[in-house]
Amino acid sequence: MNEFLQNITPIQMTGVLLLLAIIAHVALGVILKQIIKRTASTKTKLDDYLINALSAPLKLLIWYGWLYFSLHELKAEILTLGKVVEYVDIAPIFILTWGILRLISSIESFMLEKEGNVDKDSVRLFTRLIKMLIVFAIVLGVAQYFGYSATSILTLGGVGGIVLGFAAKDMLANIFGGLMIQMDKPFSTGDWIRTTDKSIEGVVEKIGWRMTRIRTFNKNPLYVPNGIFSTIPIETPSRMTNREIYVVIGIRYDDIAQMKSIIEKVENLLADHEHINHNEACRVYFDSFNASSLDFAIWAFSSVTAGAKFKKIKGNILLDVADIIAEHGAEIAYPTQTLHIQKPA
Repeated sequence: MNEFLQNITPIQMTGVLLLLAIIAHVALGVILKQIIKRTASTKTKLDDYLINALSAPLKLLIWYGWLYFSLHELKAEILTLGKVVEYVDIAPIFILTWGILRLISSIESFMLEKEGNVDKDSVRLFTRLIKMLIVFAIVLGVAQYFGYSATSILTLGGVGGIVLGFAAKDMLANIFGGLMIQMDKPFSTGDWIRTTDKSIEGVVEKIGWRMTRIRTFNKNPLYVPNGIFSTIPIETPSRMTNREIYVVIGIRYDDIAQMKSIIEKVENLLADHEHINHNEACRVYFDSFNASSLDFAIWAFSSVTAGAKFKKIKGNILLDVADIIAEHGAEIAYPTQTLHIQKPA
């Protein structure tokens, strides 16, 4: 065996190494299939994600081994390969980094698909930050390997960061705005949000690094830079514990005698209503003498906050109020004018 290895040429050794790499590749594939079969019966899918993430980097390491040893065999024959070998020596760092990034992505996918109370936006933010830190550390390490000073790189990066900050301040403001949204959680994906002036209103579909995508109620996508959310007040109606019902209803001046009785009946209606929260303010009161009507106000809070169901409940309450007014022989007022015509003398 030793005599065979001594007499073999570098090109022949490369062929032997290729054969070994093929055998190792096939063997690894068989082993991984067996592991996948065993993990398929487990309750969690995390192991499936991890195996899927690591299989490709492991196979690539096999072929890196073939390339590495083959180049070392051939560099004596081909002098120009000496420089190439230096670069190949650090290739495992990139392969391992790729494997770690795939591993993090697999854990992210598992968390995002997991049922339960998982904050998906925070998961995405956390995994992205980890990936960025890993890539930055690897780039710094490789630079030092090739003789560059880490201090010089960081200093240059600091100066470049200042210049970049002035040149792209709006973009950075949006990125930091996105970071603050993820940390403070004024809203999350799936929330119904709106500005106080209602210039922005809809359901949050995605919170990105630079902008947030909102689906308005007319189904148009609205892309809002994240920096805006730090400068304007935002309401999150989907997080309401109760939803306000405030209505002013007017009856005719001719029906003033019925006002007290109508108010009492409406109070009883709200007191007996199953969807009115009686722990919150619930008032029915005479409001004002209006130009064409006597106005009374209804102020209550519904325990149902979902849009469609809330509107149905509110509509039914208003119809019941209309029935109460009709039962008292009164009528809902509408704008009227009295015209006095002076007869000629």
